[in-house]
Amino acid sequence: MSAGWNFARRPFRDDRPVFAIAALLFLFGGGLLLANLRLFASYRRQVSDVRADIAALEARQARADERAQAAKTALASYRLSTLADESRELARIVAERRFSWTALLARLERTLPSDVGIAHLQPRFEKGNEITLDMQLIGRGRESVVPTITALSRDRAFSGVELKNETAPEGASAQPYQFQLTSRYEPEAPR
Repeated sequence: MSAGWNFARRPFRDDRPVFAIAALLFLFGGGLLLANLRLFASYRRQVSDVRADIAALEARQARADERAQAAKTALASYRLSTLADESRELARIVAERRFSWTALLARLERTLPSDVGIAHLQPRFEKGNEITLDMQLIGRGRESVVPTITALSRDRAFSGVELKNETAPEGASAQPYQFQLTSRYEPEAPR
């Protein structure tokens, strides 16, 4: 049955309650739609805040990982450098313990001129098992310096002989002539 626009016809139909219920349902649906839109916007806001928090935490974790890796690298290099220093120190101590004073003094006795004596002798143990001798020598006069340097330079055990200083006695006193030499010493050098 088709509804017409002729309202004067009988039987009269009253469609107002249907329209009223339809309008109420439409308003109720609109309210639900607004509530859903508000929930969706709130959800998007919360999700974006959580995403920003997650991104910030991941960036913070990446920075912490980088700092931890840098600290591990620095600690490893520090340990290596400390171990290297300790091993060099131990090698120096071993070289000091293996050093033969008897062999050095016997070699100096054979090498030095007969008019030159030793007042002070100090070996220094340096990197690479290198030994440097600091010698305070006593001679009868200034003329004993050149033969001493020549004699030490001829011996293969002594190299790089240098005169550090000389102390001449004042006037005609009975004090001997003193001079200091430094030299590198190689104990295993052939005679």
